[in-house]
Amino acid sequence: MSRRPASFLALLSLPVSLLACGGEKTDEDTVSATRGGALSVFPPSAGQGTELELSVDATASILAFESTSVDLGEGIEVLGVEVDDGFGARAQLLIDEGAALGARDVTITSDDQSYLLADAFTVVAESFQIAPASGRMGETLSIDFLGKNTAWEPGLSWPDFGDGVTVRDFTVLTDNLATATVTVAPDATPGWRDVTVDSGGGARVTAWQGFKVDRVALAATFDPPIAEQGDTVEFTIQARGTDFRTGTPRLSFEDRFGPNADIVIDSVTVLDAENLYGRMTLSNAAALGGRDVNLVVGDEGVSIPEAFEVIGGGWDISEVAIDLRFTVVRVRDNNTGEIDERVQAFCMFYIPLDPPCPLPQETTCDDGVDNDTDGWIDCSDQDCIDIGACMSSGPPPIGGEPSPYDANGVIVYPSSDGAEVGDGPDDCPFPQTVPAGEFVWLESDDNIVTLVRTYDSESGMVYYTGEALTMADYVPDNWYDLHTQGQEDGIGEYVLPGVQPTVPSDWEWVAPNLWGNYTHNRARPFEFEWTPAGTYPDAIFVFSIFNSQEMGPMEGGSGWGGAYPMDDGSHAMSAGEMSLFAPGVVPVYTYSLISGPTFGLPDSIYQENQATSYIYLVQQMVLE
Repeated sequence: MSRRPASFLALLSLPVSLLACGGEKTDEDTVSATRGGALSVFPPSAGQGTELELSVDATASILAFESTSVDLGEGIEVLGVEVDDGFGARAQLLIDEGAALGARDVTITSDDQSYLLADAFTVVAESFQIAPASGRMGETLSIDFLGKNTAWEPGLSWPDFGDGVTVRDFTVLTDNLATATVTVAPDATPGWRDVTVDSGGGARVTAWQGFKVDRVALAATFDPPIAEQGDTVEFTIQARGTDFRTGTPRLSFEDRFGPNADIVIDSVTVLDAENLYGRMTLSNAAALGGRDVNLVVGDEGVSIPEAFEVIGGGWDISEVAIDLRFTVVRVRDNNTGEIDERVQAFCMFYIPLDPPCPLPQETTCDDGVDNDTDGWIDCSDQDCIDIGACMSSGPPPIGGEPSPYDANGVIVYPSSDGAEVGDGPDDCPFPQTVPAGEFVWLESDDNIVTLVRTYDSESGMVYYTGEALTMADYVPDNWYDLHTQGQEDGIGEYVLPGVQPTVPSDWEWVAPNLWGNYTHNRARPFEFEWTPAGTYPDAIFVFSIFNSQEMGPMEGGSGWGGAYPMDDGSHAMSAGEMSLFAPGVVPVYTYSLISGPTFGLPDSIYQENQATSYIYLVQQMVLE
């Protein structure tokens, strides 16, 4: 192994340094200046059951070539000592698995003179090694972590390589195995550096000088320097000192907040070892500003800081869609039985994301194929549940044409063990929104509901909400026109007639009383009653239980169960259906839902907007 000397100033500042002893040594006389040499050792600690090289450094020429020895006490075997010169030596150490933990003295003997460094070395329980142990400036690479006596946990443990080396990902495989993807900045300080793994609660393990930033740099360029929102752009990457032919190139982009998925890579073609060509499509809401480009091929890659800049693409009235809702949400307190009620009206004028995000909705739910490529298949996909395709009998999709029905359904999601499921789509950018004045309003023959403009500083989105609304504002069985005030640099003044409905009638939960830890035996049918909401044939009534992993999973996994009753005021889930749920606390959702006709701004290509309205009640019960 190569020697890693410390600087003179660093040696003087090390807490483990002592002046070398001269003459006859006693227990009380551990420091003497008669030989005038300051000694230090590195690293200051190591783990049980490990083998390492201990560097010995002196500020005077006191180390003899033939007679220098090192002693760290019981449990640490010195396999050999090699003296480089009078100022430095290296000792190969083997620490026993059962070596006593804690600080210990280091005794260095040379020419029959002993030097004592009190508490200069510490035996610790945890340690780790990494491979590879070096990276070039500008390189992105994968690093394996092998721990000993470690207890790494996913989401809690995270490594630190110091300034200039960014950890992009850390995947914990077991309590002592992990992999990291790191990027060495092009201007990172070359040389050896310590690597630590922090597992929370003050638990930190250090690999002393465990990683080296190589002075060799990867020089990479990206062209073009500017890309506009919504455009499809051809690009080239040239990187000296790498080989794009060793694997499939994987590209990612970062803005000033970190990784951002608002740019889609359409294609990448490797031209030769150091050149590739590709096409990318920027979302029309891609974040403005500079982008870093990270390219990984196999276990290696390159990073290009400030590779290009995203600039604004503007907007047109023909691209504007509308999100419109008027809802009532009620939540029953489990301790008191009281209901908290929120009446909400919301309107937003926005440019739909292009490319679309999230991924397209799954509609084919019985072919065993992940058609919308979100990682979920058939009835494991929430899309299929939302459209009612996985019920035991077939109710109409929400928003579709209803017909008389009394349908129940229970869907058990697969367990994560061996299941063909995924993590869902990438994070989506916030869409661009367009103002339509200081306020917009919903108007009917019965009342007017004003929605005030709101600006969200975090997302940059503009939308409209009703303020301090009550049930006096929400009139059941009503239809509202949407009015815009108009704004010169935004949406003009419009009236969109009859676009926002409300549910046919208000309703209340009757029985059982789902509060105070109400408990139901899963071996018995669950019968429930409510005051009819008068939904059929214009709307639907829904009862559902979501048995999540946090609230008690179904047998074999998590799942959903519910009913689309005919809204006659009473219904039941069978004992067989209830038995599929696992014991525990489950939320109970009940709501009356209606959707309005499709509509859009007169000059917009988006004429399929649809306003929704519901009266929603959230309660809970205990299944046993």
